[in-house]
Amino acid sequence: MTWADDLIPMMGPEAVTDIIARVSDVALVVSASGEVLRVLSNPEFSAFRYMTGWAGKPLHDTLTIESIGKFDAQLSHFRAGKGSTLSVELNHSATEEHAEMPMRYSFHRLGTQGDVLMLGHDLRSVSDMQQQLVAAQIALENDYEIQREHDIRFRVLLESSDTPTVLASMKTGAVVACNTAAEKLFGKPREALVDNSFAREFDEAGHSDLLERLVSAASDQGAMPVSAKALNGGRRLSLTPVLFRGANAQMLLCKIRTAGRSDGNSDPLHARVSELYRNGVDAIVFVDGAGTILSSNDAFPRLADLNHDTMVQGRSIADYFLRGSVDLNVMLENARRTGSMRLYATKLISQHGTERAVEISTTQLTAGGHAIFGLVIRDTRRLEAGRGPTKAITDVDMQSVIELIGGQSLKDIVAKTTDVVEKMCIETAVEMTSNNRVAAAEMLGLSRQSLYVKLRKYGLVSKN
Repeated sequence: MTWADDLIPMMGPEAVTDIIARVSDVALVVSASGEVLRVLSNPEFSAFRYMTGWAGKPLHDTLTIESIGKFDAQLSHFRAGKGSTLSVELNHSATEEHAEMPMRYSFHRLGTQGDVLMLGHDLRSVSDMQQQLVAAQIALENDYEIQREHDIRFRVLLESSDTPTVLASMKTGAVVACNTAAEKLFGKPREALVDNSFAREFDEAGHSDLLERLVSAASDQGAMPVSAKALNGGRRLSLTPVLFRGANAQMLLCKIRTAGRSDGNSDPLHARVSELYRNGVDAIVFVDGAGTILSSNDAFPRLADLNHDTMVQGRSIADYFLRGSVDLNVMLENARRTGSMRLYATKLISQHGTERAVEISTTQLTAGGHAIFGLVIRDTRRLEAGRGPTKAITDVDMQSVIELIGGQSLKDIVAKTTDVVEKMCIETAVEMTSNNRVAAAEMLGLSRQSLYVKLRKYGLVSKN
């Protein structure tokens, strides 16, 4: 008789098997060699079909790689009888029909042949909960990073504004955030402004209802900015409010300007220059360093006989010059060297092929860190008609040719005349290009070496 005789009555094998099957999700009888001898499953265990084919196979074949070592170590420890053995968590490998299944097994002896009874409990619910906790933790980390990113963007945006800006809570009336410009305006550090009353920074006679006036102005889109007198310096300030709802309460964003100060967009000079660009008589064109047209006013399409200004965008300004890239290179090169080039005379070719005499002034500008050029193009056809015909050859040169008559043959006189015309053309090209020899050679269709030879021939090398 043993102490268990009074607790556990005699039971048949079927009853013992049923008890074992119900106290665990799975019961495995494993031989000394690690082969699965029998599989018992709880009738309510949904993955029983997943395990029906395990009988007669090594248990290693059902385990994942990382679980095989854990099983061998636990089994060796159990067989060595080194005290009590804790349960072990093993993962059974996935199949086409079932996903990977985690189980927790406890080891129990069966007789003296070395067989082991392994009682297993399904850990899929625990695993799913762990996965949910991990996913929730990752989501929290992502939300924290997003919030941190938004906070950084908000602070950078706030600090990048030169306009004093204050963010106040409508619930408490306290300043929540402000930029450096607001610190300078109120003459206080940020620590002294944040979490303190925003209305207290203004004249005592008007701060009691300041928030109400700001809310009223923010609600009425057509309302004028709210005027208030600052305590610091007694300056009259203009407050432009924006009302929005935050996480816990309504918030008020106030942009503060000194009363009477005009915005950059309402600058009279800016408005006048814009009006001159749009309605000016002379054509104004902006090009990049390659001569591609960036924008132009309405006068340029009219000058070039274009039907619409969209035909200009993206084209090279050289397409409209008589000498094409030669004119463009001369103007841009001189503008790069000296900053501007005045009154460059050339001819503009219209869409219909007609030529118009024009004078172009070029100025180098900077936009977005890149050099661009502004071209003011003036139609000079009337000026040319008023000037009358110009002398192609100077009186001195003509007199020197006349003196040759009677003293030399006609062939020599023609040669001398050719030299006079050639000299005049070279002088004109050098003058038009502001002594830029490369541009002058390109304008005349000569190589640089040929131009230098002719300059030496006519004594023009040292001429400025």
